[in-house]
Amino acid sequence: MIKVHIFHTGKVVVDMAIPYKERNPLAVTGFLRGEDKKVELPVSCYLIEHPKGRVLIDSGWNSKYVTEKPHRFFGLLDQISTPILKEGESIDCQLEVLGLKPSDIDYLFFSHLDFDHTSGLALLQGVKHIQAASEESADSKKYFFRYVKTNWDFADLRPFFYEESGIGPVGRSYDVFGDGSVFLFNTPGHSHGHFSVRIQNGGKYVILAGDAVYTQRSIQNQIIPGFTVDKELAKTSVDWVCQCAADPCCILVAPNHDPQIKPQTIEL
Repeated sequence: MIKVHIFHTGKVVVDMAIPYKERNPLAVTGFLRGEDKKVELPVSCYLIEHPKGRVLIDSGWNSKYVTEKPHRFFGLLDQISTPILKEGESIDCQLEVLGLKPSDIDYLFFSHLDFDHTSGLALLQGVKHIQAASEESADSKKYFFRYVKTNWDFADLRPFFYEESGIGPVGRSYDVFGDGSVFLFNTPGHSHGHFSVRIQNGGKYVILAGDAVYTQRSIQNQIIPGFTVDKELAKTSVDWVCQCAADPCCILVAPNHDPQIKPQTIEL
C-alpha cells in the first residue's frame, strides 16, 4: 500500500493574476490593483509513504512567518505574495502529528524553487536526500529576482536529471523508485524544471500537479499560471494535467494552491 498525505501549510495572499494568466504583465505584482483582486490560496506539501521509502514534496512556509513578514529583493517583491501561517501549520508540526521526524524522510523533492515551496526547508534538517531538477538551479540564476536562495543555500541540495522517457507532457520524467509507482513528470512553463507527481498503484493513480495548474478552475478552463517562463510549454503542461483529470483511472488531481483540495490521506 502507498499512502499520500496532503498537508496545508498555511496560505498565501496573491493577486488573482498569479493563478490565472492575464494579458497585463504587471497584474501579477498587484501594482495599482485593489484588494478585490486579492485571493487567499493554501500552500500545500505532500508526504508519500511508500514501501521503499518516505518522499516529501515541497516544504511550505517557514514557521518564522507566524510572527514575521518576509523581506525580499530589497522589499520590492514583498507585496507579490504574503504568507499567512498559524502556529502548528508548518511542515515539521504536520510530520510530528504523524509521529515522524525530518530524519525519517528519505527524499525531499522540490517541484520548483519558488519562495513558498522552499522556505520550510530550514525546519527539515536531517532529511536524507534533498533534490530539485537540474533546470531549477539554472532558473534560480537567470531569474534571480524571483527566488530566495537563502531558503536552500545552507543545505546539500542536489540536482536530479530527467530521462528522455517519452512519457509526460514533454516526454521527460524521473522514476523515483525505478518501478513506475512514483514518477516526477517534467511539466514546464511555470519554470523550466517544474514537475508534477504521479503516484500509481493497482491501476489507479493520483496527480500532484504543483503549480502547473493552480485550481480546479484552471483545469476546467485550461488556464495557465500567471508567472511563466514559457507560455507555450505552460499550455502543454496544462493540457496534460487536464487529460489526467479526465482519465477514469485518476482518483484525484491536486494542484498545490487549490482551496477545493482539503488535507487528507489517500491510500493506493
